[in-house]
Amino acid sequence: MHRKAQALGRDGHTESAGRLALHALDLLPQPESASPARVAECVSVLETLAQFASDLSNHSEAERRCDEALALLKQVRPDDRRDEWCVAILVRKGNSQRLSARYDESALTLTRALALSEQLPVSAPVPFSPLNALGILAKDRGRYEEAATYYHRALRMLVTHAGADAPELAGIYHNLAGLAHVQGRFAEAEKPARQAIELRRSASPLDPVGLAADLSVLGAVLAGQERFEEAAAIVSEALALWRSRYGNRHYEVAVQLHNLAVIQQAQGDCSSAEATLGEALAIKRVVLGESHPEIAAILNNLATVYSDTGRRREARECYDHAIEIFTQTVGEDHPSTVTCIRNRRQLGD
Repeated sequence: MHRKAQALGRDGHTESAGRLALHALDLLPQPESASPARVAECVSVLETLAQFASDLSNHSEAERRCDEALALLKQVRPDDRRDEWCVAILVRKGNSQRLSARYDESALTLTRALALSEQLPVSAPVPFSPLNALGILAKDRGRYEEAATYYHRALRMLVTHAGADAPELAGIYHNLAGLAHVQGRFAEAEKPARQAIELRRSASPLDPVGLAADLSVLGAVLAGQERFEEAAAIVSEALALWRSRYGNRHYEVAVQLHNLAVIQQAQGDCSSAEATLGEALAIKRVVLGESHPEIAAILNNLATVYSDTGRRREARECYDHAIEIFTQTVGEDHPSTVTCIRNRRQLGD
């Protein structure tokens, strides 16, 4: 039943796969402290449930399943295999905390994962995963040099252990492209974005979720270079992949709608941009809540649309709301907060 749930998940049927995995967990006897095999069975299903919860952007549920798995693993005698498993689950937990904008908690969890991974044998490339996750966290907090350091450490480690053509490198190239993009270095970002896509397309089996994510970054990078027609085509391809995988109300669909709206606005189609931003905002409010920095990012873009169309009062309201969220979640010194404040001042009273 667990294997069938995993197969359904790979095919994109995440909700039904989650129900099946939950049934599998209910059928398993309670693990005994003296039975590592029984513990491993339960932890494996819990890890699958955490993955499905993450796929559906239910980050609190994913974190809960990770905590259950970690508690069970404490019953097993420490060895390299158990600790490697703990590292993977801690990284998933830290990513869930980051996506919930609980950055300090995420940093503690991922630092714990890195410390544990560094105690494993030198032959294991396990530390690359927490390094990569810490890089994403640093980027989200606006600490770009720190993020680059983590990414390059992870890249060197993975190349050393798996080779320069390892499919796992796609995720790091994706993140390097995203880091360059957020800093406005769009030409520099294009090469790692295309490297990620090339590695992802050559992998067997194909990872449609990873490919969709890579296409998303490339579309944003091309938009930053004002290659809007190319960008729109790439973003539309990514959007179609996400919709076919998860339906129309998923978090990643909202991400692509946001990217598409930026392109539409840049092309002067403010009416379409406003509608697309509104759709993205509605989805993200359901998934992330009202006080998440990604909500503020959409509000900032929506304010620029209002400003471009002469609706100054609505623009001021959006900017003020965005600044409030940014300040509360990522702080006054974060680049996104600074940019939003500058936009609001330029609008005036």
